[in-house]
Amino acid sequence: MSIEIIQAGSNNIPRITYDPEEDILSITGRSIAERPESIYNPLEEWIRNHLGRFNQLRVVIFLEYINSGSSKALRDVLRMLSGYRQPQYRVRITWLYEEDDESMHELGEHYRDSAGVNMDVQMVL
Repeated sequence: MSIEIIQAGSNNIPRITYDPEEDILSITGRSIAERPESIYNPLEEWIRNHLGRFNQLRVVIFLEYINSGSSKALRDVLRMLSGYRQPQYRVRITWLYEEDDESMHELGEHYRDSAGVNMDVQMVL
């Protein structure tokens, strides 16, 4: 199978893909869109549709930069995902950050700790 492109991505918009063989939804790049809801609302709909058909999903987020509007929209997606709890659903979220990127490290921890999101925050090796 091939990778499904949900959002092609650009300098301002993250690339969002789904690999059905690995069951991984990836969000990568920069997220500084003027209208973040145009990215994250369709993503929420895609996730709901996926979890309506399957009971598991692995989400990997590796952003190099995110502005405040996109950050709020992504937080809403993460909160929605956290509603799919075990044992019925197996949703695993991983937040990746570069070794020297303290702000993205802290943002991942902030989402995990304050938004009630069960998420692994890991440095990329």
